[in-house]
Amino acid sequence: MEVLLGKYRQLVVFCAILPAIGADAPVSVKPRQVGEARSLIRVTSQRVLVPVTVLNRSGALVTGLSRERFRLFDDGVEQTVLSFGQEDAPVSIGIVFDASRSMESKLARARDAVRSLLMDSLPHDEFHLVEFNDSPRLLCQLTRNTAEMQRALDGVKPQGWTALFDGIMLGAQKMRRAGNTRRALVILSDGADNFSRYQESEVRAYLREAGVAVFAITLSGSAPPTHQTHHLRALARETGGWAYSIGNLEKMTETVRAIGLAIRSQYTLTYSPTNGKSDGKLHRIAVQLAPKDPGVAASWRSSYYAVDLR
Repeated sequence: MEVLLGKYRQLVVFCAILPAIGADAPVSVKPRQVGEARSLIRVTSQRVLVPVTVLNRSGALVTGLSRERFRLFDDGVEQTVLSFGQEDAPVSIGIVFDASRSMESKLARARDAVRSLLMDSLPHDEFHLVEFNDSPRLLCQLTRNTAEMQRALDGVKPQGWTALFDGIMLGAQKMRRAGNTRRALVILSDGADNFSRYQESEVRAYLREAGVAVFAITLSGSAPPTHQTHHLRALARETGGWAYSIGNLEKMTETVRAIGLAIRSQYTLTYSPTNGKSDGKLHRIAVQLAPKDPGVAASWRSSYYAVDLR
């Protein structure tokens, strides 16, 4: 019975989305064609920028580390760090907001948490807002006008199912127009994906090339971590972000503000790959802290495609 129900939902979402594509193409999530992801944002093989987030065991941001503490590897070969910093630079942040029916009791706190992030913004920061339930919708284009974002938040209305991966994909696509080098998605959701057309693997491939760090908040309440929580953690870890699971909703604003600080305070390491090849292949990045410290953990963008953009 459960299998038949799953097939039915897939058929319903496929039929429901077909007319929406033609009617609202600028903000719809179109099916990805084979090879499409590779035509997006690629990292030039001459310079690779790696954002790194470092937290301690309690989840607090670790700042003030020197360049000498970081070792950087490209496909297992250690690289020379050409530039290093942790300056408080302008950011481009996409808010991906769960507007499914199950969020109704959490909506007020979630809105307040996002508003606190907007209140902490700097003059050159920019934001956009994507809501998702049965399908994703762009409620606010990238803007520096936080009042515009505030008005868009008021338009979030919980209903329907949870197309989480479609929401993430639309949020990442809209970040292509971002004006700041430091880019991130902040995802707020309380449930597992049950209505997306995109698969987790497709979202992961897109994010790998988009240069966007994922910071995810799972509103779990008293429930144990779900399979979906693990997916979000994997996406965050591979993009240089972080994932949080909140049982006490009163901590939501505190967590969102901490994420805003983490996005601004990421360490940025830049290097030129020693192999110098623009081979179009996927290259794996690894970061180590020296000396090793079991009390801290680092997250970084884990890969890039070596393509010469000159």
